[in-house]
Amino acid sequence: MSNNQWPDLKKEMDKVSVPMDKLDSIIANTINENRTKTSKKKVVFYSLSAAISAAVLGLGVLIGSASVSPAMAKIASNIPIIGTFFNDSWDEGLRIAGKTGLTQVVDQSSKDNGITLTMNEYFYDGTRLTFGFTQESLFATGQIEHPTIEVNGKEINFISGYSGEFVTPQKYKGTMDITPTEELPEEFDIKLRIDAVDLIPGKWEFNFPVKQSNEVTVIRPQEVKTIEGAEVEISSLKVGPAGTDLNVKVVKDEGNNKLDPYLNFYVIDDNGNVLDTVTASGIGDTKNGKEIEKLNFLYAPLKEGSKKVRVVPYTIPMSEKGLEEVFIPLDEQTLPITVDQGEFGKVLVTKIIHEQDKIVMYFDVESDVIVDDKFSRNSLWLEDANGKSLLLEDNPLAERIEGNTFKQEFAASKKKGLQIKTYKFPKPITYEEFKIDIPN
Repeated sequence: MSNNQWPDLKKEMDKVSVPMDKLDSIIANTINENRTKTSKKKVVFYSLSAAISAAVLGLGVLIGSASVSPAMAKIASNIPIIGTFFNDSWDEGLRIAGKTGLTQVVDQSSKDNGITLTMNEYFYDGTRLTFGFTQESLFATGQIEHPTIEVNGKEINFISGYSGEFVTPQKYKGTMDITPTEELPEEFDIKLRIDAVDLIPGKWEFNFPVKQSNEVTVIRPQEVKTIEGAEVEISSLKVGPAGTDLNVKVVKDEGNNKLDPYLNFYVIDDNGNVLDTVTASGIGDTKNGKEIEKLNFLYAPLKEGSKKVRVVPYTIPMSEKGLEEVFIPLDEQTLPITVDQGEFGKVLVTKIIHEQDKIVMYFDVESDVIVDDKFSRNSLWLEDANGKSLLLEDNPLAERIEGNTFKQEFAASKKKGLQIKTYKFPKPITYEEFKIDIPN
């Protein structure tokens, strides 16, 4: 994956067999073939913050339905052994699930054409459904076709995200996140069918029961706010130990172009913590002159003891010209260094420490824009004299120390020729927030 992050994410997604910007037309054409249909449906993965995080972390995202089956992207994270499959995941929610014993062992294998796929473990708590799987063959590729999934005998539409690592050239271990377009029951029988691994066709099937591991707090505010002529409703907020799930419905007139219905949302607890976005997706219909979009977001878990959250809708204005690059050579520079990120604001780099095995950079964010604890949306990073990114594969994001002060670690490098790299980012447009009480 490119080290240039956001601007090259589109190129990376276009390498998948069903590119993002072509998906709507594919689905629309499929629907037009059936003349009894009266609505136009579309399924998208659209969150900018999640997308940038995906570009940095190498998270593969696929858009899935009963008729669309693209190939999975190969990526890298850190997955441990069966029984503790999620313990060392970069995903805070999955780490919590693994270490608190909320996952269920499946250990079910299927073999065809010399390739063995194993469903090792799953986690399901009502906010998220995640599988841990293993691929073993003479030369493992880590590329499996998007599966067909049946729940209680009925095929479902869903969106999926993947991450994983090569343990050996013959063994790949990965996770598969499933986001259904409709809510799932607390218990159900699941059937997964995979028809190809990389370019090798075959039949790999798995059947096993799934049960919700624990109860989640489900809040249905059903509060509606009018934003640019559109009705925006918080349908539900689900709070669990491994994640915070937000469902939103947006209804607007088909001719209303004031608001992109695929909104984003900050979720902020009563201590001012901004929850990191894990995934975001949306599915839409056009019926009787109305566009109806159902949006789903998965965030990091709420801190224990949180009593209220603020849900802030926002959009990101994007220029047709794309984002302007910013690079600052560090040779003969004196700290602190001001990095201009355009409308978003400025970043003041206060300290750069060269250690034997890494470089640590400290910086203050000078902006009135809401930022998450990883500073994922507006990342800046170091490059060496050859233009190679020094982002760490297993720790590519910054960490909030206090207030708007962050630190980030990079790979060790020679001091000469180093430069700071980032982009000029637009300022988000925010709208009236929702306030939701969390029951004890």
